[in-house]
Amino acid sequence: MRATKVKLKQEVTRYDAMVIMNWMENNEVTKYLNEVTNITYEIKQAIDRVNMIIMTHLFNRDGSFYLINTQDNSPVGFLKLVRRISEAEMVIVIGEQNQWGYGLGKSSILQGLNIAFFQWRMQRVIAKINPDNVRSIKAFESSGFRPEKELKHSILYGISLEEYIKRSL
Repeated sequence: MRATKVKLKQEVTRYDAMVIMNWMENNEVTKYLNEVTNITYEIKQAIDRVNMIIMTHLFNRDGSFYLINTQDNSPVGFLKLVRRISEAEMVIVIGEQNQWGYGLGKSSILQGLNIAFFQWRMQRVIAKINPDNVRSIKAFESSGFRPEKELKHSILYGISLEEYIKRSL
C-alpha cells in the first residue's frame, strides 16, 4: 500500500488521553509493546486527578511524545522518542486497527527520524521490536532500519544519520 501522510502533534488533550487509553485496552494493539501492563489505569488516574484540558506534560515524562494524526486531524496512534547520549529510541503504535496497512507507521517513522536527526542532532536511532511483530518490522525496515542485535524478547533495529541521508539521496 502507498504510504499515507500523517502529522505528528505534541499537544495531548484530555480527549486524546482517553483515545490513547482505549487503544491501550485493546490486546491486538498492545500485544507486542514493552510498556507497563497497567498503563490504562495510570492514564485513567491522570485524567481523574488533573483538572486540565492540556495533558502534554504527563505524556512527555520519559521522552518526547507525539500523537500521530491523519490529515483531517484524527488521532490514529502515537510515537515516542527517548533521548539517550548520542542516540534516540523510537516507539510507535498505530492504535486505530482500521488504519493498519495504509503506510501510517512508515510515514510516522520517517517524521520521527527527521526530528531525531535534524532537530535533536542524534547520530543514531534505535527501535526494539518483538520478532513476531511482522507489521512493525516491515515498517522499520522499509524506513531504512536494519537488525543489529537479538535481545531477550526483541530485536534491536537501528539506523545512523549517515545511512538515513544516503537513503534520501
